[in-house]
Amino acid sequence: MASVTRAAFGELPSGGGTVEKFQLQSDLLRVDIISWGCTITALEVKDRQGRASDVVLGFAELEGEVAPVQGTAFDLRKPVELGKHLQDFHLNGFDHNFCLKGSKEKHFCARVHHAASGRVLEVYTTQPGVQFYTGNFLDGTLKGKNGAVYPKHSGFCLETQNWPDAVNQPHFPPVLLRPGEEYDHTTWFKFSVA
Repeated sequence: MASVTRAAFGELPSGGGTVEKFQLQSDLLRVDIISWGCTITALEVKDRQGRASDVVLGFAELEGEVAPVQGTAFDLRKPVELGKHLQDFHLNGFDHNFCLKGSKEKHFCARVHHAASGRVLEVYTTQPGVQFYTGNFLDGTLKGKNGAVYPKHSGFCLETQNWPDAVNQPHFPPVLLRPGEEYDHTTWFKFSVA
C-alpha cells in the first residue's frame, strides 16, 4: 500500500512563502521531498536483509563542455568500482554533466550497484543529461542524520537535467520555455536488491 502525506517544512526568509514536505511511502521505500527546488531530503530503501536506511546526501554545481568519453576517466559506460576508479585515474571526484541520447521519451540514464548491501539503483529520464557528483567537498565536518559523519566521496548524486549553458549554445538541446509551452520532464528511480 502506498501513501502520500503533506506537511509544512518551514518558512522562506523575507515572506518568501512556506516550504512544504511531501512524504511518499510504500512497502519498498520512503522518500521525503520538499517543495523548495523539489529537493529529495531523505530516501530510505532496503538492503538484502530487509533493513531500511537513508541513502541521500550531496549537491552539485553545473559547468562543462561536450566531449567524447571513450578511453578517458569519464568513460563510465561499463561498471567500475568508483573508489578504485577515482584512484586509478588520480581524480578528485566527479562533478560533471554527462550527455545522454537526445530523446524526449523515457530512456536509460544510469545503474548503480552497492555490493555490500546488494542495493541497485537504476535511473531513467526524459532529460538529455545527468549531473554526476561524488561528494568531493565533504570533509567529515558535516553531521547527518543520527550523528552520521560524511567524509570525502561518501555519497553521490545523479541529477537529471538539461546541459549546462544550453541557453547560450544553439547546438545543445533547447532549454528555453516560451510563453504557452509546457515544461514536461520525468525522472524515474527504480530500486531493487541483487
